[in-house]
Amino acid sequence: MSTCSKCLINSNYPGISFNTAGECSLCNRYGGFKPIGEDKLRALFQQVRQNRKSEYDALVPLSGGKDSTYILHLAVNVYQLKVLTMTYDNGLFNQIALDNIDRAIRKTGAPHIMRRPDPELLKKIYRASLTASGDICGACDIGTKSNIFKVACDNRVPMILYGTSPLEEDSFVPDSIQDVARMKYILKHSSDLTKREIDDFLIFPHLNHFRIFYNKRTGKFPKEVSPLFYLDNPTDKEMGEIITREMDWVEDTSREYSKHFDCFAEPLTNYIRNRIYGYERHICQYSNMIRRGEITRGKAMELYAADNIAEKPDGYRRTLEYLDLTDQDLEEIIRIKPLKFERHTSRMNRIFSKLLTAGKNLRLTGS
Repeated sequence: MSTCSKCLINSNYPGISFNTAGECSLCNRYGGFKPIGEDKLRALFQQVRQNRKSEYDALVPLSGGKDSTYILHLAVNVYQLKVLTMTYDNGLFNQIALDNIDRAIRKTGAPHIMRRPDPELLKKIYRASLTASGDICGACDIGTKSNIFKVACDNRVPMILYGTSPLEEDSFVPDSIQDVARMKYILKHSSDLTKREIDDFLIFPHLNHFRIFYNKRTGKFPKEVSPLFYLDNPTDKEMGEIITREMDWVEDTSREYSKHFDCFAEPLTNYIRNRIYGYERHICQYSNMIRRGEITRGKAMELYAADNIAEKPDGYRRTLEYLDLTDQDLEEIIRIKPLKFERHTSRMNRIFSKLLTAGKNLRLTGS
């Protein structure tokens, strides 16, 4: 296995290549983060204000983590938007994250909606997804997004502001874990779940990229905006300092780098990803931080060594017990092959993605 001489990406990463100096293709093509532009972000906000038909300008989904709390700070304190907040209780929250949510709501005075699905149904969904595909993050992401759309539509909110960060680019697995059709195929083959339960969980059981695009164009769904791609962001450390000061946010001090600490299952899911794919979320995010000049490669290696990703993480049994799984189940899970369910992804998603790629290529070539 080769490892990049500039970042930490290794040769297990899909499509990666290395030059004669040992630098990976991700580092070679990185030209620095180029924000879309704050002027364009302000223009979006102004357009929403002018056309608003409800009492809110935007919905901010809150997880209690760093990025979503920073987005709420920007929305309320910097851009003075009228904001509704919501949280999807995925059953996996750490208490520190729930406390951060409460403090952020009190600090800003923003109204908040907590969406709490049946916890036993969530456990069955996660267990079915994990034991079949080796992943629960996709099920959580699908459930979260469906509930975000539901809250936005019910309250006629014209815009959703996500905390998606440039640091998370290139940190995803090759499997289409957020594909609803793929997830439906996995879940319907579970003997623990009924069709009614699956549809209740999905809320929008026929959702695909085209339907989202069409519903946004026709106004049925709100705009989706990730402000951190429009702005010249502070570093991860600086962001934490800002929201600690402005939002009474509390860091998880058990780890120096606390991305995704809001989920108590994250250490185990990262371990499973490493065992199945040979790389995982943290190695990608540390590598992005190196490219952005936030940390040195030496510091990233120190952080990664502290993760001790090759070993089962402390407290991993909490997640197994929550899902009624055993260590033997875990051993079977980490032997699952990647891309096992890719042939069951949405045909419309595949077509739509090809059309988007073709359109992008035409714009780039001027054809």
